[in-house]
Amino acid sequence: MRTVFLGWNRPALAQAAELLLDQYSSAGTADLSGAIAVLPGARAGRRLLELLVEQTEERNSALVPPSIVTLGTFPEKLYEPKGRFADRLSCQLAWLRAVRELDLELLQRIVPEPPDRRDPLRWLGLADLVARMHVELAGQGFLFADVVSRGFLAGQTVENGRWQTLAALQEAYAQRLERLGLVDAQLARLDAVKEAVCRTQRDIFLVGVADLPQIVEKMLEQVADRVTALVYAPPNMADRFTKLGAIVVPAWRQAELPLDDEQLVVVDGPSDQATAVVEALGEYNGRFTPDEITVGVPDASVVPYLERRFEQFDIPARYAEALRLKQTAPYRLLAAVADYLDGRRFADFAALVRHPDLALWLDETSDARQPGAWLAALDAWYARHLQTTVDEGLPDSRQPAAGSPVNEPRGGQEDARQVAALADRVGQLCQPFADAMPLADCAQKIAALLVAVYGRRPLDSHTGRVVLEACDSIHSALLEAVAADARLAGRWKAADAIRLLLRQIDDLPVPPAAGPAAVELLGWLELPLDDAPALVVTGFNDGFVPSSINADPFLPNSLRRRAGLVDNERRYARDAYALAVLIGSRRVRLIAGRRSAEGDPLTPSRLAFACPREKIPRRVLAYFQGGEVRSSQPRVPQGLRAGRGKSTFEPPRPQPPEKPTTSMRVTQFRDYLACPYRYYLRHVLNLRSLNDLAEELDPLAFGSLAHEVLSAFGVNPDNSRLVDAEKISKVLDAELERLVRGIYGKRRLPAVNVQVAHLRLRLAAFARWQAGWAAQGWRIVASEVEVGEGAAALRVDGEPMFLRARIDRIDRHDADGRHVIFDYKTSDAGHPPDKTHRKQDRWVDLQLPLYRHLAKAVGIEAREVALGYIVLPKDVAAVSAHLADWQPDDLARADEAAAEVIRQIRAGNFWPPTLPAPDFDEFTAICLGWNGESEDPQIKVDIEAFDRAAGVLRQLSLLAD
Repeated sequence: MRTVFLGWNRPALAQAAELLLDQYSSAGTADLSGAIAVLPGARAGRRLLELLVEQTEERNSALVPPSIVTLGTFPEKLYEPKGRFADRLSCQLAWLRAVRELDLELLQRIVPEPPDRRDPLRWLGLADLVARMHVELAGQGFLFADVVSRGFLAGQTVENGRWQTLAALQEAYAQRLERLGLVDAQLARLDAVKEAVCRTQRDIFLVGVADLPQIVEKMLEQVADRVTALVYAPPNMADRFTKLGAIVVPAWRQAELPLDDEQLVVVDGPSDQATAVVEALGEYNGRFTPDEITVGVPDASVVPYLERRFEQFDIPARYAEALRLKQTAPYRLLAAVADYLDGRRFADFAALVRHPDLALWLDETSDARQPGAWLAALDAWYARHLQTTVDEGLPDSRQPAAGSPVNEPRGGQEDARQVAALADRVGQLCQPFADAMPLADCAQKIAALLVAVYGRRPLDSHTGRVVLEACDSIHSALLEAVAADARLAGRWKAADAIRLLLRQIDDLPVPPAAGPAAVELLGWLELPLDDAPALVVTGFNDGFVPSSINADPFLPNSLRRRAGLVDNERRYARDAYALAVLIGSRRVRLIAGRRSAEGDPLTPSRLAFACPREKIPRRVLAYFQGGEVRSSQPRVPQGLRAGRGKSTFEPPRPQPPEKPTTSMRVTQFRDYLACPYRYYLRHVLNLRSLNDLAEELDPLAFGSLAHEVLSAFGVNPDNSRLVDAEKISKVLDAELERLVRGIYGKRRLPAVNVQVAHLRLRLAAFARWQAGWAAQGWRIVASEVEVGEGAAALRVDGEPMFLRARIDRIDRHDADGRHVIFDYKTSDAGHPPDKTHRKQDRWVDLQLPLYRHLAKAVGIEAREVALGYIVLPKDVAAVSAHLADWQPDDLARADEAAAEVIRQIRAGNFWPPTLPAPDFDEFTAICLGWNGESEDPQIKVDIEAFDRAAGVLRQLSLLAD
């Protein structure tokens, strides 16, 4: 066994490539086919191959490359297995079978509360937990039984039973695979070491492998004469490494690191870290091209801030871990299908049809003239009916429209028919997954679904690449499912089978597209073997550098230490060596933050204090007392061009209406008085906000339901003469029950039932008031009276403006013929008319005063008519009538306010938006935070807030991809 110390004067991989070529070059050919190069990760392996190619070209030699493998796949180069290796899915299924078939009493030794038998995914989670322990322990050369027999539990007799049961479980797992002719790779390695069968005819070069699992060390000892360890460290550090080049934990645990104070930068939040990186790059003064610069990102949450800041300064960047399979469109489509199949809940249905690729498929395969029209219909239908599923209350989409359902609003039946057609098409797509089936059959149906959605789609160079990468990985998982032994795979519900297969690939990265030179963003463990001469590291905080685990329920840190597993001390030693490499091999800047992206406090890396004792107080004070906290406003570094520091936005200006306004509903005056611009959006452009986010009746829907009940009560003339509160309450209850059943059906959201019960209490209180009101001689003479265009007008400057309205209720007194026009109000507060119509003696609502001008049109001949509210507030004791006590002068001023509104609308004055925004604002997405500071307004966005938003948008864009 040979150990070669490379030193830190040159990059490790360049030295390794040179050493290999020197050893194997002859007669113009570098034949490295007899060598195996073992590296910590795949990226380092790719880079080593690049360097071998470059150096052989420089030498004018032909290259026969070596076998380049990662440490995880290397052991299988040293022995012949006794059977076919089980793939990941087969291992997972074998563990699942072993766990589920374990006796319940024994299983409770492992987990006191085992999963429900009907919940396969929780069983799968338990099986995965046991499988991860199996891999970790076997990697150090142990079986579960060894934890007890070797005394690792240190006398903890309570744990003995648990680990004995785990040992039996491991044995059952191995036997199940053996019966199927399969071999677990971890157990095969243990057998190879035990039977001393490790052999190779090739030379093995360990390149910068500083953290070797014990099982690999034992295998290498059996082929020691073939092993050369290339250690990335100077020879004077030989006592800190084993003969195989692995770190000696105590030596690195106690080592001082030659880190200068100037190399440490402490800033506030993630945005400030990004700014500090840009400043560090600016100080290079253009000495390095982008591909000669690396930024370390131990904390991935800093990445969106870095990408945003780099974009501002036109710095190209590439983050290999930016996109995972679980964030791609095909993966998310299958996950959405599984959620929908699991219970056919409306929320899951809505999420599924909103998936961009399925939405495109729906548009492509429908005969709708307007793409996406079904989405507005779906939102409108849901907002009206608040269903938990889409299985009830829908018409047959193939039949012509019939009579309108109970109180269905105009256009509501067409919405229902579109939703029914949508549900039919989604149902046809998912129909093959209706029943439980063998896993292989489910895999084939998943493939057919992906072909149906993606098979005919043209794909662009970016999105298409991601889709193809995702489909390729999904295809590999489906092939494993098809090939899995039926005795192991069994039958699955479709939703569970989809989730099982997605678990195989969810955390796989989707590599970024090849492109021009860019700054690489790399994780901490990849930095030592990276050969970029310029390095800046962010997230130099404890928990990231070094990481630690203290709360593992099966393998706590104390047990790890006794068993020689990777514990916190080993993690510290590994990261101390990595930092020593970075400090010794190049000029590095380390940036630590005081708080996370969520605002939580962070602590500095313990490695910052692996220094002479006299430096520690100064570093502690620099971090915790603060000094200067870097501003999130970046200074323009030399050699970099700053982007825009402010974002501007102006709401689109209103355009003159195509037709003059000749009539208005009396409620529209309130909207104009609140905000002319929002009036324009709502009543001139007829914009509406629709979504399917409601989990209960909103105030408008709650009020509409109450209005419909009370309207039905008032339409029947016999009801107005009832003076018995109990009878009135029964009439209202029956009507409420009929409406709720007709509108919301049996599968309505649970919150609706609570709200209906509360409305019933309000109606009972109304019944008591109505009985007393009727006893005084008042009768309902009209209910829900619609006053259409042309029936009543308000003349302004000699021109009529026709008023429209739906009057909730008109009452007449039997004795003296007095009339009252009432409007029902169900708001929680139950304010009287003057409080809702006027603020600081200024009219903000004109609904009731304008009813005076409608009186004749609805058959009231009297010159004076009373105006008021019947309020049904949250406090049922306050249910009552409130009559307005406005004097003639007050009403005259109301008419003047109405006339001025009409003049402004006729003149087309709909600008600017009112500040602050009114309470009923539904156009936030259009108006945003317009500040009205100048004639040409701008939104001024703080750069840090913008960065946070950019981070969110970045994640959303990944989801969309």
